[in-house]
Amino acid sequence: MIVKICGVRTVEAAEAAAASGADVVGMIFAPSPRLIDIATAQEIAEAIVHTTRNAAISVGSSTSAEGAYFKTQMQQVFGKGRKRPQLCGVFQNQPVEHILDVVSRVPLDLVQLHGNEPVELARQIPVPVIKVFHIDDGFDIDQAGELLQTDCHSIILLDTKVAGQQQQGGRGVSFDWTIARKLADRGVPFLMAGGLTPDNVQEAVQVGAPWGVDVSSGVETDKVKDKAKMMAFVDGARGGKREI
Repeated sequence: MIVKICGVRTVEAAEAAAASGADVVGMIFAPSPRLIDIATAQEIAEAIVHTTRNAAISVGSSTSAEGAYFKTQMQQVFGKGRKRPQLCGVFQNQPVEHILDVVSRVPLDLVQLHGNEPVELARQIPVPVIKVFHIDDGFDIDQAGELLQTDCHSIILLDTKVAGQQQQGGRGVSFDWTIARKLADRGVPFLMAGGLTPDNVQEAVQVGAPWGVDVSSGVETDKVKDKAKMMAFVDGARGGKREI
């Protein structure tokens, strides 16, 4: 089970996320209360280089032909030989020139596109891309052609669509996990976010059957990353890991 802890803003929070067993540490470069500056991001990157993961990641073995491309991509990103957490930069509806500038200045392993960017934008980014798809009750997995488009994004992330909000993500709102399960039942690997906490992540994994989970506000106390909550979240996510 892959665990991504997003929205870190300090070296201390990043190191605590790594120590908790997170496989991905995310930093926000889009307008957000968790927006990080380049200098701090560089300090976090330097700190992450010297951390290690607690255990090897299993990214699963059972996929369909439809999901084979995404399985291969996830194995390349998270497979054997990865000795430290991966560093991810999150962007939302920003010019590709800005994304490329940040990538050139901060040694990111991954870029996450968290807005309504066309999936083809990923082809212009020199590191693997996580592409978010915002889920509401009317979302139809069977009609989401872009979601399964290959040779663009490497990793699918399902997150909650919050009505009336220009900036999505980090809102602490869940979506119907049975929608995610429909994608899992088609043998397609993905990550899942949206209102996850240490208290509900095990159930979310059991219902939605993702290959990984992503959390931000759910491991905060007073809008600050909480080490105990991060550890509890990682334990809950892996305790609820499905056998695949």
